[in-house]
Amino acid sequence: MEHFWVVTLFHYQPTTDQWANIESKAINEFDSIGIEEFSLDEPQVDELLGERSYSGGDLPQEVLDEVEFKVLNAPGHYRFFFSDATKAQDFSHLVKQFCLCESQLDEIKNEDWNAEWKKHYNPILVSERLEVIPSWQLDYQSKASEKIYIYPGMGFGTGSHETTYLCLKLFSEELLSMPLNSALDFGSGSGILGLSVFKFFPQAKVDFYDIDSEANKNCYQNAVINNLQDASFRLLLPEVRENLNKEYDLVFANILESILVQEKDSLIHHTKENGFLVLSGLLRPQLDGIISLYSGNGLKLIKKVEKGDWGAILFKKVSA
Repeated sequence: MEHFWVVTLFHYQPTTDQWANIESKAINEFDSIGIEEFSLDEPQVDELLGERSYSGGDLPQEVLDEVEFKVLNAPGHYRFFFSDATKAQDFSHLVKQFCLCESQLDEIKNEDWNAEWKKHYNPILVSERLEVIPSWQLDYQSKASEKIYIYPGMGFGTGSHETTYLCLKLFSEELLSMPLNSALDFGSGSGILGLSVFKFFPQAKVDFYDIDSEANKNCYQNAVINNLQDASFRLLLPEVRENLNKEYDLVFANILESILVQEKDSLIHHTKENGFLVLSGLLRPQLDGIISLYSGNGLKLIKKVEKGDWGAILFKKVSA
């Protein structure tokens, strides 16, 4: 792909239902290959910290909370990426009609991809056990006990989105004491979830399943970046889905609500007895519906976590 197209919405503050609708249309009707949300940019953060006379060192928690509050409550900016010019133009026309905000359509050369994405990615401290670091910052000094380096493919998952962050938080804070010999990253994208398993369970066997061969390429690239190319893993596409193992100690499914509904029986089936299932890709209003749908099928709700407009769910498969 020599070029891709980006539709940017500036200062957009949708309701939860409005965002769910526009996101669904972008993906399902216009074949968006990635969606990125960003709020305060670096100059704005510098200005905010400057007002508080902070220029370095550890920041007090109340200042961090203030920055987070402003990020979560300010109108956001959103980028929708497309590989087809016509679909990008049609989507741009749609949002100009129905979204009360400024919008812009840009064509970007593929070789400009790195520069475009690198501007918006910084290390993300998930917990004291795990930090996600952009692959071009290999010399970054992390305070976490383990680091996962990620090169961002087009919308394949980098830890910057709340749903990926919440999956990693549940894993690193709730599941590291469990015996884990196998894992399935269902809808794996960049592979960030499954690759993080190897950071704590290097002898585990992990299957990465995605419908997009480009995502699998990005996943392997990230395995190499983390020196995990010799770990025990498989990259699987739908045509070889039958090769998935019968059961796994841990299953991640960070995908859309509609796919979680469609794949319910399969995801429960692939979760081993006394194993764990992490579900995400859900807006807050969708959480209780998914909890209700999955509960009573051999699963026990362990924890529900939320960040911004998004949430994730941790289940344990109990004995019948």
